[in-house]
Amino acid sequence: MNHLANNNERKAHTYFTMMIGINLVVLLIVAAGMVTGIRGYIADTLFTYHAVTCCGSVCSQCFFTMHTFFTALPWLFIMILFVGISLAVRRMFSMVSWYYRFIRPLIPLPIENHPRLRKILSRVRLDGQLVLFENSTLRYAFTSGVLKPKIYLSTALCSYLTTKELLSVAVHEAYHTKDKAPLKLFIARMFHALNFFLPINSYLLNGYIAASEMAADDAAIHTSGEPLELAGALVKLSRHKNRDILSSAVLFSKGTAIVEDRLRRLLSPETPPPCRGKAYLCLASVVSLFAAVLICLTLFHKFLMSDRAMECKTKVCHTAVCG
Repeated sequence: MNHLANNNERKAHTYFTMMIGINLVVLLIVAAGMVTGIRGYIADTLFTYHAVTCCGSVCSQCFFTMHTFFTALPWLFIMILFVGISLAVRRMFSMVSWYYRFIRPLIPLPIENHPRLRKILSRVRLDGQLVLFENSTLRYAFTSGVLKPKIYLSTALCSYLTTKELLSVAVHEAYHTKDKAPLKLFIARMFHALNFFLPINSYLLNGYIAASEMAADDAAIHTSGEPLELAGALVKLSRHKNRDILSSAVLFSKGTAIVEDRLRRLLSPETPPPCRGKAYLCLASVVSLFAAVLICLTLFHKFLMSDRAMECKTKVCHTAVCG
């Protein structure tokens, strides 16, 4: 089991590192292209405007040229970039808003008055990270907090699960706090929203979430030694619509496929995992590579095309139409 836990840990780390690396490279390319080329974009736009309207009206022979096409491309990408920034800001605002609406008003209850939680704390060292709160409808445990993550357990959940199931859930969430999973998930989802035009981000994000959940499951099994208890808790929690209350900021396994894979591993650990997403990975990689190449051509086209060629075509167009 330790080998499986380390394997899933490495997978989660690989997915997260690849996502951060790819997106940082893209952002550096975008920043370098905009810093070095913004004056050229403005100058090309003004030049193209005067060339297109040199006859007092729109000149079709000047408009439909490669120079005009490459002049418009940077502004199109800048618009896409601002859309990504808007999506990232919207997601951040949604997470902060949910925190102030749900987490901030919570009043922690004394754990000393809950004998089952005291028994769990005697086996698992959580260093004050466990928060018990009053809620009779929410049957869920989650980890929240970007810089200082904490484990939140509702009173309804504590009454609903058995002691062994509650122990497995607490250790599962404790792994997320130790691994700084909320911070990693926040960064990954910000990049996913910012560079929404890269399909590979969806694959890497889902892969990180799945590997992180399975690594947390392995940690819970290693501590409790009860995989069936964790599976039972997972089945019980999946029956309730807790996702209507909780935010995506604290939800890891939103998809039913991830929950099914986790149950399959817990109930039949000897069964090999299903191979999913290979076709999507190939397609996402090709599309993302195409998008990256298009970004480079868009932002650095002046370094790839000779000024002489563009000037020559423009002069011919002026001679033919404007005289």
